[in-house]
Amino acid sequence: MASQFSRLAAALMGSGVLVLSPAALAQSPEAEEAPVYLEADSLEDLGNGAGFLARGHVRARQSGRTLYADELEYHPELNRIVARGNVVIHGQGPYPQYADEVELDSEMSAGLALGFATMLENNGQMAAAAAIRRSNGAMQLEDAYYTACELCEAGEQEPTWRLRARQVIQDPDEQMIYYRDAQLEVMGVPVLYSPVFAHPDPSADRHSGLLFPGFSVSSRLGFSYQQPYYWAFSPSQDITLAPRVMTNVNPLLFTEYRKRFWSGEMAFEGSVTHEAEIDSDGERFGDETWRWHVFGGGEWEINPDWRWGFGVQRASDDLHLRRYDFSEIDRDRGAPIEGGNRRLVSQIYAEGRTRNSFGSLIAAKYQSLRVNEDDDTIPTIAPMLRYERVFDAPGPWGRINLSGHAVMLDRETGTDYARASVTADWRTHWVTGNGIVVEPFAYARSDSYSFGDLPSSYPEPEDSFSRQLGLVGADITWPFYRAGSAVDWIIEPIISIVAASDDHESARVYNEDSISLGLDESLLFAPVRASGFDIWEPGQRVSYGVRTTGQWGDTGLATLFVGQSYRLDGAPVFSPGSGLFEERSDYIIAGSLEIAGFTADLLTRLDTIDGDINRIDLGFGYVGDWFSGGIAYREVSDDNGTRSDQSEVSASFSARLTDRWTAVASTLRDIDRDLTRRTQAGFRFADECTELEILYQREDDLIASLGPSESIQIRITLFTLGGVTPD
Repeated sequence: MASQFSRLAAALMGSGVLVLSPAALAQSPEAEEAPVYLEADSLEDLGNGAGFLARGHVRARQSGRTLYADELEYHPELNRIVARGNVVIHGQGPYPQYADEVELDSEMSAGLALGFATMLENNGQMAAAAAIRRSNGAMQLEDAYYTACELCEAGEQEPTWRLRARQVIQDPDEQMIYYRDAQLEVMGVPVLYSPVFAHPDPSADRHSGLLFPGFSVSSRLGFSYQQPYYWAFSPSQDITLAPRVMTNVNPLLFTEYRKRFWSGEMAFEGSVTHEAEIDSDGERFGDETWRWHVFGGGEWEINPDWRWGFGVQRASDDLHLRRYDFSEIDRDRGAPIEGGNRRLVSQIYAEGRTRNSFGSLIAAKYQSLRVNEDDDTIPTIAPMLRYERVFDAPGPWGRINLSGHAVMLDRETGTDYARASVTADWRTHWVTGNGIVVEPFAYARSDSYSFGDLPSSYPEPEDSFSRQLGLVGADITWPFYRAGSAVDWIIEPIISIVAASDDHESARVYNEDSISLGLDESLLFAPVRASGFDIWEPGQRVSYGVRTTGQWGDTGLATLFVGQSYRLDGAPVFSPGSGLFEERSDYIIAGSLEIAGFTADLLTRLDTIDGDINRIDLGFGYVGDWFSGGIAYREVSDDNGTRSDQSEVSASFSARLTDRWTAVASTLRDIDRDLTRRTQAGFRFADECTELEILYQREDDLIASLGPSESIQIRITLFTLGGVTPD
C-alpha cells in the first residue's frame, strides 16, 4: 500500500491537480516539486497500469492548495485525473470553488468541472452547469448565472436578482466577464434581455465601459435619460461622460474627471447645455445661450503636517443648477470654506496642523445665486491668514492660546476692509474641596484696521486705526448629585462673571464679520459672544442659569436648562433682535428628553420684558423597529441674522412594510408664506444585494421664473453591477 501511495502521490505532484480557478496562475518549478499529501478512507490500485482510485473523505494537499472529494481517480496512461462528489478546492484564490465533478489533464492547460460554483469578490457568486478552464487561464461557463444575492440552500426562494446567460467567459487578463444571451431576472422573472453583455470582474478596481443609465420624469424637464460612459484612460486618471436627453429641453452633457497624484488628488464635475430660460412647465423663453456649471477641487500634502489645495464652484447663471436639479452645495472635498446659502465659493488654501498648533492661508471669491444680489458687492477674500498655538502653563495654571488672524476684503463696489489681530487667551480649571468647579479666564487682543471707500454717511470715516481690548472673568459651577430609587438627579447651578474693557474705537469699525448671532445656552456663557472680531462687548456682566439632568433605567435621560445674562454697565452693541440688546437678556430655555426610542428637543428665547417668544426650536422624534419619524417647528420672530422672520415646520417618517420594503415621506412648510416648499413620498427596498428607491418630489421655488416642479425619481443599485440614478 505504501508503494501505491507513493506512485499516486508522484502522479498527483506532476499533474498539479489543484488548479481549477478563473484566477489561477502558472505553476512555479518549486510548486511542481512540492510533495502531495493524500488522505482517504481507502486507496485501490486498478491494476495493469490503469491507475488508482481513492475513496471516502478524500483530501489532497500540495503547496497550500487542498482538494476535497468523495472519490478521486488517476489514470496515468490517459493523463486524466477525475474527482467526484462534493468537490471543494481551496487555495486557488480568496474563495473556494465547488463542483460535482472535476476533470483535468496532467499539463494543467485545460480542465472541466460539472455542477460548478464559486464565490467572487464583493459577495459575488457564479454557478454553471459546466465550467471549462482554457489554456490561457480564462474560464468558460455554460448555462451560468451571476448574482450578489444570498442563495437559499434548498432553492425554495429565488434571489432578488440574477444575471443568467447561455455562456459566460471570465477573462482574468482583461478582468472582464462577458455574457451571451444574457437576461436579468428579478425574483425569477426575466425583465431584460441582451444578446451580449459585459461588466468588470468584481475583483477589478476600475474598468472602462458603459455604466447603468439614469432616468427621471419631471414637469420642468420632462422625461430624462442619462447614459454614462466611464473611461479609465490611465492608471491614475478617469473620466465619466454622461449625456442627458430630455423631452422638454435641449440635451445636456454631464462629466466627471478624477486624477490621483503621489501626494494628493483632484476631481471636477460639471455640465453644459445650449438652452434658453425655462419655467416650471419646461416652456422656453428668451434667447438660447451656453449654460454650464463646474464644481471641483484638489488637495496635496506638502509634508505630514501641511497641505494645500483649491476649490472651484462656478455657474453660468443664478438658476442653472436648480433648472437641471443639481445640488447647489458641492460635495465635501476638504476645502476650508463651505459654500451654501445660495452662494458658490472658489478658493485656494494652505493648512497645517500639529498636536498643539494650527495655521491656514486662504484666498476666496464668491458667486451669488441669490435674487437681486450683485457679485460686485460681495467681498473677495484676498487673503485670510490664521495661526494658533496652545501652550501648557506650569502646574495648575491651565493653558494659554496665542493666535494671530488677518484678513483683507476687496469689493468692486463698496467698502474695502483689512484687519490684523493678535490674541492671547488663558483658561484653567480648579475644583475645590466641596466640589465647586472654578474656571478663571483672561483674554487680550490687539486689532489694527484699514478701510477704503467707506460710505459718506459712516459715523467715523477714518481709513486706519488700532485698538486694544481685554477681559477677565470666571465660570463657576456647583454640581449636586442625588441618587434616587427611580431617578438619579444632577443639578448644576452656573454663574459666569466677565469684566471687559471699553472699546473707544467702536464707532470707527465697519462691521464685516459680526453680522449675525445665534444666542443659545453655550453662547450665553461665552467670554466673547460676538461671532467675529468687529464687535466688542464692553463692561461688566453676569450670566447665570441652572442645568438639571435626570437619568433612569438604561435609556431614560432628561435635561433642562434655564438661564439669562445681565449687563451691569456698558452700552448695548448687539442688535435688538439678538436677545442681548436689553440689560437683561432673553431667557434661554433648552431641554431634551430620551426614553424608549422617543426624543424631544427644545430651544427657546423668551423676551425679558413681556415674556413673548422671540425664538423657538421644537422637535419630536421616534426610532423603532418598524416606524421612525420626526417633526420639527421653528419660529424666529425677530431674527438677528441675514434672513427675515421665519416660521416653518418640517416632518419626516419611515415605516417598514416588510423586512425589505419601507415607505418614506417628508415635507417642509413655510408658514409665513403659506407655502409647502418641498414634499417627498415614496418607497425604498433594500436587501443584501439590492437597493431601490422610488420617490415623488414636489418643490416650490419662489425664485425668478422657476416656480413649482414635480418629479418622479428612481434609483436602483445592483451591488457589484452598478446602479440607475436620476442624475
